[in-house]
Amino acid sequence: MQFHHNGYISADPRVQPAAGVGINRPMEMPDVMDVLIVGAGPAGIITAAQLSQFPDVHTRIIDRRPGRLEIGQADGIQSRTVETFQAFGFAER
Repeated sequence: MQFHHNGYISADPRVQPAAGVGINRPMEMPDVMDVLIVGAGPAGIITAAQLSQFPDVHTRIIDRRPGRLEIGQADGIQSRTVETFQAFGFAER
């Protein structure tokens, strides 16, 4: 299902644009951070998503990819993934 808001831009209004200290930050690593996550695989992304609930915890993910993913890479959803979706409250969607 697609929604139209802000004119005829197709998007889901429940999805908020990226915001916070992680946007357009410098490429060099800071000297101090609370959590460094190595790898943007399933475990790294879930950890970062859970830590995003705590804005005072400064987290950084590093990965070999040169930039952010434009689209996902999964071909299917496993039952453990559905359990994770339930924990975040959006499994039904």
